[in-house]
Amino acid sequence: MSRHLRICIATLSCLMSVATFNSHSAEASNSHSAEASKRTTAAPMTSDYLLLAGGALPLCSSINIAACAGTPPTGRSDAPSRFIPGIDGQRVLEVVDFNASKSIGAKAIYLHFVAMAKSAHLRRTGKTTLRPRIGILTSAASDPFDPVDFYLGAFQQAGAQAQWLPLDAGVRASFGKNCAAIAAARTALTGVADRAEIYPDLAQTQRRFCMDRSQLYKILEDLDGLFFNGGDQSLSKAAWFDGAQPIAEFALLRARVKMRTLAIGGTSAGTSVMSQAAMITNGTSEVAFKRGAKAVPAPPLDCTRKRSCPKGLIEDDLTYDASGGLGLFTLGILDTHFAARERQGRLARLLIDSKTRFGFGVDETTALLVAEAKDGFRLRAVGAGNVWIFDAKAAKDAAVLSTRARVLKAGDELTWPY
Repeated sequence: MSRHLRICIATLSCLMSVATFNSHSAEASNSHSAEASKRTTAAPMTSDYLLLAGGALPLCSSINIAACAGTPPTGRSDAPSRFIPGIDGQRVLEVVDFNASKSIGAKAIYLHFVAMAKSAHLRRTGKTTLRPRIGILTSAASDPFDPVDFYLGAFQQAGAQAQWLPLDAGVRASFGKNCAAIAAARTALTGVADRAEIYPDLAQTQRRFCMDRSQLYKILEDLDGLFFNGGDQSLSKAAWFDGAQPIAEFALLRARVKMRTLAIGGTSAGTSVMSQAAMITNGTSEVAFKRGAKAVPAPPLDCTRKRSCPKGLIEDDLTYDASGGLGLFTLGILDTHFAARERQGRLARLLIDSKTRFGFGVDETTALLVAEAKDGFRLRAVGAGNVWIFDAKAAKDAAVLSTRARVLKAGDELTWPY
């Protein structure tokens, strides 16, 4: 562990001892509307430190007009294949309109994460803040630049100071080596090329970040919350792990989560990657029942049509990383888009084959909240759907296990272990 990291963790430990609630220390940003400040101050403090969403957190934007209750905002209208300049010559951005979004459940989840970040800030500093600092990690996307505008707009309008954390697997592979090779490393991993030409501003930000690795420490020290996007959980893990070993900075992230001074949120792949137990990487329930779970990398997308599936695998095989994900959720395996994609069978099969007792399936537009409780944890479901909890103790038949879940509906909670 570096001297810098030891100092950071020691400092965080000291800050944890501050117990004074100073209501006069709240700072308001003059650059944001009174309406946004009023909305965020209404959110209560919370003891939740993990927010694990099942995917589909739709907000109204210039791309997702179906999520708008009224006229959609003007801005980028699709994923561009070339640079699109605005009247000022700068890149046209995707524009979010949080208040015009139809989904009450999605808005509530974003707002709750902002409240979690506020509480983490209070625990770290002993002071309140109207606009906590939330980092956005887009490393799970094959094109990590594409979701940046959306998440920055979403969290800024939900009441946070939002900033992009430009770490992904390509940057991690290039740190301290050749930052000019980020694009090539990303293309080798995802097959996506030419991002720098389409998003020159974001590419420049990422290159500067890569060239000064100390920025990662500084950002992690200052954040009150860190949100992980959806996409491919293996890519998200690869941003923090070099093979089987985590990068040095991951120790600071883990330490801050352990001390509850950093709120962690994720959606879809950003939830699946949190598992300490086996991390699901692919598969359907139908194929899982027939062929079981395989502790190998996921087959390439669309590999059947492209005839590129690895020997012994088919496109819909259930695969998993036996070493787990980031390990920030310690209670079992996480799965997402649960009821909508009928994933009960694949989770049940993986629990049995990986000899893991508990599995948690999270529906779309729904989140599992995790907080500390006496001698354990408090689990709570929020949003539009359910959280499904499977106990595979002594289970031998995946089909039977898949029908025996405890269901947490929105608002339900339980103390764990139960």
